Amino acid sequence: MRLWLFICSFSSTFFSYTVSHSHFFFTTITNTNITNNFTSSYPDYYVTRSIDDITLLRYDSVNEVIERRVPWFKSTYSTLLFDSINQLRMQESLQNILQIVMNHLNDTEGFHVLQVLQGCVLYENFSNDTIFSYHYDGEPFLTFNVEEATWIPEDPKVQDFADILNMNDTVTHDTKNVLVHECIPHISKLLSLGKCTFNRREQPVVAVTQMPIQNTIYRLLCRAYGHYPKDISMMWYKNGEPVSESLMDRVTLPFPDITYLTQLSMNITLLDNEVYTCIVTHSSMMSPLTARLSGDSSDLSNNNNDNNVGGSGISIGGIIGISLATTVLVVSVVFGSVWWAKNKVYM
Repeated sequence: MRLWLFICSFSSTFFSYTVSHSHFFFTTITNTNITNNFTSSYPDYYVTRSIDDITLLRYDSVNEVIERRVPWFKSTYSTLLFDSINQLRMQESLQNILQIVMNHLNDTEGFHVLQVLQGCVLYENFSNDTIFSYHYDGEPFLTFNVEEATWIPEDPKVQDFADILNMNDTVTHDTKNVLVHECIPHISKLLSLGKCTFNRREQPVVAVTQMPIQNTIYRLLCRAYGHYPKDISMMWYKNGEPVSESLMDRVTLPFPDITYLTQLSMNITLLDNEVYTCIVTHSSMMSPLTARLSGDSSDLSNNNNDNNVGGSGISIGGIIGISLATTVLVVSVVFGSVWWAKNKVYM
């Protein structure tokens, strides 16, 4: 359960709605001294590299070969075989680290996981953030302070680990240099390589539905699915007046085809004389899409294209189910990083 909570928190953190670009390495390491129905189905070492929400490569301990996930992500300086060998070495190193952590915490029984997240985010105003952190069993473990070039223990019990990592000033400053001066430039290079993917525009399909909760209370949902890029504006109106955003919940989920589903929902008491309107604006559209729901009946309309607004056809529940399953498979066991080295050659 702790692992799942950690995964969800990372997911919500990086599904932002501002114009930004992220570049991350994710690694998950689990102990191999137990076997059950859960662990036998998954690799005990898993790595991905991503730009925004697009996975560029993956590596796991079952196949022990780096797999390129998009055709435009190629290297003129290295080969998949060479990088796969390096990943195998890293796998052995991080599995040893996990065992050391377990022994130090006297936590040698049962299932345990070490997760590492490393990378950076570039915002629209050209400011940036960097992150390098470890979690153990879903709880914060160690975090790298970029400004001070030091490791900070998130739990007093791991102070010894932080002290060991901070002993070598050269290594800590090299880590800072990679995060600050190499991670961000790679975002620009990757965006340039993948412009065929990042520059495209996919128009969303919009639908509104209602779900009974109790008595006269309903859950009202507006969904825009199949849109790219991820940034999208959605707003509910009640009888022509905007509804406060504090009353609404919003979530964005990725689809396997590198598009997104965004949902805006709220609880209402639906009366006969009330009309709720969802207006969706996206860079792929010349004008907003509009979907309406009244207390008498569902009135769905669009200023431009009726095919992009509706309440039937594809199962909305099925769409969310597929999207959640994809998120779990692609993202849930992936959090962590590949160790950065000062002279590392990127794929």
